[in-house]
This record gives sequence, structure tokens and C-alpha cells, in this order.
Amino acid sequence: MAEQEPAVAVGALAVLVTPDRRILLQLRDDKPGISWPGHWSLPGGRQEAGETPLQTIRREIEEETGIVPDTLHEAVVTPYDPRKRPPHVFVGTWSGQESELVLGEGQELRLHPLDALPTPMPPHVRHYIHQLTADTQGRPGASHAS
Repeated sequence: MAEQEPAVAVGALAVLVTPDRRILLQLRDDKPGISWPGHWSLPGGRQEAGETPLQTIRREIEEETGIVPDTLHEAVVTPYDPRKRPPHVFVGTWSGQESELVLGEGQELRLHPLDALPTPMPPHVRHYIHQLTADTQGRPGASHAS
């Protein structure tokens, strides 16, 4: 009987936007061995055994930020690299204050205006943020009809 290769754990990211159009971003640690060290990114991480993508992102958000989003749903995204499978990307809202954030991972958590995203930021993260916040209704991910 041939042994099957284990499935690669798929990642999940969260685009969380406040009512005043700020996005929750995390400044990643600046240490060897992690991807995109010292870059601003979205909360998220890898799926653990037995988790659904929604369970993964809820766990990661709580571990990394100490918050629970007001709303959260998986969005359909166009991959940054068409040769690769995109992560599960969730979009949601959070109506809390920056002072409520609890840094559980990384160097810093901050709410940034959507029209003034910080640098450096991985290009795929910027790609997903722009896709999911480019609507004209003021709601994240509200309109993406072709």
C-alpha cells in the first residue's frame, strides 16, 4: 500500500475593518525563520489538525489580538499568484478601540486607515486588502460582482 503524502496545512487571514474604515494590522516579529519578518500583515496562521478554516481564523484572531470580531465570513479572492492556491481569507468587522487589543504575537498591533496602509507589507497581503475593501458602500467585502 502506497503511503499518501500529508496534506499541506492551508493558512487563513483576516481582514478586519472598523466602522471608521481602519484595518487591524500586526507588525510581525523581526526574527529568523519566519516569513515576512518585520512586515505589517493581517492576523492569521496555519490550520491545525481537525480545524475548519473558520475555527482556524477565530483561534488565530483571539491568540494574536485578544478580540472577537463583530462579524466574520469567508470571502472569495483572486489569488495574488495564479499558480498558487490562495489562503482562506476572511473579512469582518470589529467596533472596538485600539486600547482593547492584546498583543499575543508579533511586535505591535494597530488600526491603520485603509487609505494609508503602512510599509513594509507583503504584496499578497496588500493585494487581498485592496480586493476586499475596494467597495463604495463603506462595508468590507460588500460588492465584488463581475
